[in-house]
Amino acid sequence: MTVGERQVHYLRAGCGLPVVLLHASPGDHRPLRELVRELAPWFSVYALDTPGHGGSDRLPAAEPGVEDYGAALGETLTALGLERVHLYGTHTGAKIALAFAVEHPERVASLVLDGLGISTPGERADQLANYLPPVLPRGDGTHLVAAWHQVRNMFLFWPWYREEPGARLSAAMPDPEQLHDVTAGLLEAGEAYPLAYRAAFTCDPVPMLARLAVPTLVLASPGDPLHAHLARIPAAGAGVRVEHPPFGAGPAHVAARLRAQATGCSAGVREAPEPPGPLLADRLSRRYVRTRLGQSLIRWIAPAAGARPLAVLPPAPASGRAVERLLARAGSSRPALAVDLPGTGDSELDGPLDVDAGELAGAVVDMLDEAGLDTVDLYGTGAGGAIAAEVARRHPARVHALALAALPDPDRVSAGLVAARTPDLTPDDHGIHLLRAWHLVRDGALRAGQVYDGRALGEPHRRVLDIVKAWPSYGSAFRVAALAALARQPADLRAPVVAADPIWDPFLAATEIIQPSSRRDGRGGVDELLSALDEAGT
Repeated sequence: MTVGERQVHYLRAGCGLPVVLLHASPGDHRPLRELVRELAPWFSVYALDTPGHGGSDRLPAAEPGVEDYGAALGETLTALGLERVHLYGTHTGAKIALAFAVEHPERVASLVLDGLGISTPGERADQLANYLPPVLPRGDGTHLVAAWHQVRNMFLFWPWYREEPGARLSAAMPDPEQLHDVTAGLLEAGEAYPLAYRAAFTCDPVPMLARLAVPTLVLASPGDPLHAHLARIPAAGAGVRVEHPPFGAGPAHVAARLRAQATGCSAGVREAPEPPGPLLADRLSRRYVRTRLGQSLIRWIAPAAGARPLAVLPPAPASGRAVERLLARAGSSRPALAVDLPGTGDSELDGPLDVDAGELAGAVVDMLDEAGLDTVDLYGTGAGGAIAAEVARRHPARVHALALAALPDPDRVSAGLVAARTPDLTPDDHGIHLLRAWHLVRDGALRAGQVYDGRALGEPHRRVLDIVKAWPSYGSAFRVAALAALARQPADLRAPVVAADPIWDPFLAATEIIQPSSRRDGRGGVDELLSALDEAGT
């Protein structure tokens, strides 16, 4: 949803009185999904991505403080129509929740703080100096493994960089998928990931606790590095309770405490409303739409008035981030949107992974319907081009003209090659799957004759993030699209076809038809493409 000049990404589940969950740094809402499932039978649960993390935009301040994050939380609750909520925060999220509850007690019915850091001045200085190494892409991909090691050590030592016997933690190591969620969140936040951390490290919660006027429970599992900080909480006020959970207490225990806390504190809390519709301005924004294959993310820009809409299918398994420059340029004169195909980027793929080209094409039409678009110009490149052709073939009334680029070459692409370029990326204990993803993308660049120096590694890094975020399903759309393109080429299409500029695609590099068979040439830039699409439909 859009909140002022920024967008906020959240997960919602269940129905009933609203409970809002704030995650720890450096990830996003994903490590809270199990807690969401525990609470959903009883509440409307909102798990928010902290600004600058996951899908939420950064705050405008260069160095925001915890009070800035608290104010942003209030703006988000207002935009969601939530006047008063039960609030939970863990680690960084606990300090944000505390800051908001202190300033706006009338909006917080009850508060649960899970892992509240109370550092000494010396500890705080040490953390600020050592806890937050930058994420700097390296050509060999070792920055990904460094991030994995950093996250893994967070469950082994406190602080994570002090690998000493006295710093060893007793908690069990999370499974690789949980480690992957946190690491992917750190990498997704990139240069912004230290900001919320710094706000938390520099915040002393003790004066805030003294000002609290909200029924509050403070707890931390014995395996939590902040469990020892429970002893640092000063004599609690009448409304603040401190609990030492049993060893091994997890989301079910926290959910039970949240339910108990909320039971006697729900006066004035209303049933959660339906989330408001998207607030779209004349700039690039994101929203989710429902399709037959699950929720899909679209990137959208819509001027107040303009020509026929342009829909863009990126080179799967890349997300719509790969075509944002095209969207921005086209969106100055017409509505333009790009989709994360089901199973790629931030789009779901519900059910089995063995979908067919017709189902993917139908999901694209579902997205157009949800966006309120009837007939569009459709651009597709790489595997996205094969799906675009399938949309035009099966739903000709929806496509005014079709722009295609870099389709799979049936003489050079085989089922074996497609399988080789979509290897298993299941997270493993040591993060090797991240290196596999990096070299998959880097080798594609080398096949295309591209050698990235240290100043240009951001592009392959973003492509790697696209595929590792969707590791269970990232290859599905690519495999379906590539094989569909081998079976049927654009010659049988009724829609007029325009040759388009390709978007770099490491998955099809050196195995693509750069210019599809077409009498219409829309290459040479966005203006040429849009002009050729207009002429093609007349």
